Amino acid sequence: MRWFGGALAPSHPAPSPVGARVLWRKPDAWSVGTTVRQAESDGGRRLAVFGPCGATDTELQRLAGCTDLREFDTAATAWAGSYALALDDGAGSFTLWADPAGSCPLYVAASAGIPVWASSSLALASLLGSRPDTVWLAAHLADPTAWTPGRSAWTGIAQVKPGHRWTAPRDGTPFSSLYWRPGSSAWSEAVNRLRLDLSDGVLIRVTGREVSSDLSGGLDSSTLAAYAARRGPVVGVTFHPKGRESGGDVDHARMVARAFPSIRHRCMALGREHLPFTDLDALILTDEPAPSAVTIAQLFHQFALLAEEGASVHLTGDGGDSLFMPPPVHLADLAHSGRLLRLARDAQAWSRLYRSSPWPAIAAAWSAPDRLGSVPVPKPWLTHQATTLAKAAVSADTDTDGLGYADRHLLSEARYVGRTAATENQLAGAYGIEMHNPFTDVRVLEAVMSVPSSERWSARRYKPLLSDAVTDLLPREVVRRGSKGLFAVDHHHGLRANQTCVLELADGCLADLGLVRPAVLRSLIRRAVLGVDVPWGLIEPVLGTELWLRVSHTATERVRWEDKP
Repeated sequence: MRWFGGALAPSHPAPSPVGARVLWRKPDAWSVGTTVRQAESDGGRRLAVFGPCGATDTELQRLAGCTDLREFDTAATAWAGSYALALDDGAGSFTLWADPAGSCPLYVAASAGIPVWASSSLALASLLGSRPDTVWLAAHLADPTAWTPGRSAWTGIAQVKPGHRWTAPRDGTPFSSLYWRPGSSAWSEAVNRLRLDLSDGVLIRVTGREVSSDLSGGLDSSTLAAYAARRGPVVGVTFHPKGRESGGDVDHARMVARAFPSIRHRCMALGREHLPFTDLDALILTDEPAPSAVTIAQLFHQFALLAEEGASVHLTGDGGDSLFMPPPVHLADLAHSGRLLRLARDAQAWSRLYRSSPWPAIAAAWSAPDRLGSVPVPKPWLTHQATTLAKAAVSADTDTDGLGYADRHLLSEARYVGRTAATENQLAGAYGIEMHNPFTDVRVLEAVMSVPSSERWSARRYKPLLSDAVTDLLPREVVRRGSKGLFAVDHHHGLRANQTCVLELADGCLADLGLVRPAVLRSLIRRAVLGVDVPWGLIEPVLGTELWLRVSHTATERVRWEDKP
């Protein structure tokens, strides 16, 4: 597992992970397989940049000599990539910068009174002997994107909020402060910036590496595969059902592969052995429940294929839908800014798209903006205890004051994707592969948020901002494509094939914690087996969390420490 961290014990022995590369001592900082660049300056100032970052060595050396933290605030989002900054000022104060998009998460805790920090909550849990946090789990089941201050999936460990810097002063208690706010720009400027930042974000990850990329035939993965192919050879992976090697996604993926000869196209035929809910006992422990837990069979088969191809870096388009295909939350912004004609027009366009009445959307825009973010679906499988704990743990995000409803929704969604992408990378690490999500880079997020939400939403164009950015990059048929294939039927088939073990998940650790009603969950699973359409996006996180809990006792096996207090 790749991660980094440190311990703030300037004059006492500090715990350290076995096999780590020590970056500096007193306070200690280390890296376990993670890309890191360092710079030092007069007065004992030491700077470390963790993760892919487009800065030059000269720029980092200049930054290390700065004494104004605002220079670091700017630097934390100045370059392409997904990275975190750590600064030892040489005078006893230490500061971390958590990237605003949440794709390079940071966690803090205390071990025997010594502040410790890391990019992995699981690593800290193995040090502290932490158990899963029941309150965090309740909030996760109620709303995975909600912010739970002072918590993580493990007791005694807190995530540093994205867009904040965490400072441990020489004398005093560590504290966090906001350092980031999104800016604004014209559409053409945002398009140009998005094009440049995506290209640079791919470049800094693939240069000199053996690269693979998702190539689903959709706009997101095609964009990343194309940018990677401009820099050198890349293995493009396309999934398709066994016996169906043409049509839809496969044809569009082949268009991209033909347009870029440096793409070596590999099609992976999916059979019964790859169905969702198959080989669930193969799941390994991650920082928190991974979104792909119930599709672990397909994911691990993909990683095995990539390992055979010699890939060391894999690009995935996860996060693109959240950025470029938002729900109509901007209707609330239109309503509260008095733009009633535009509100009526967009609500009607939305209703025609889904063949429904526009009035519920208009009513929600005035009185219940959260309903516009997703279809409100009751969660009868959650207990009263779970909903009570969740309400107490989730905090109103006061740091987003001044942002519109749509921007707040986008930011919450993007940070969830960014954080959970780290769990997918931990799964890929078991096969020696680094998985990267350039759509979760803060520069990309900033480019999207810089244009008004009403401009980036459209019922007539598919992902308009990204489409404009890649018009000259991809084949016209791919850019103009309205959507890509869905795989809900695979979930029904996988559930039927693995019904017994999935039903057994309904009455397990979550039920023992008093968070779910097993009878209700079993009833829903049986309905899905019969082919009834169920809210997969809500049910699968519950089952994935149950699987995660069942392997949570292996925390100390994933990361070993020495000199533990």
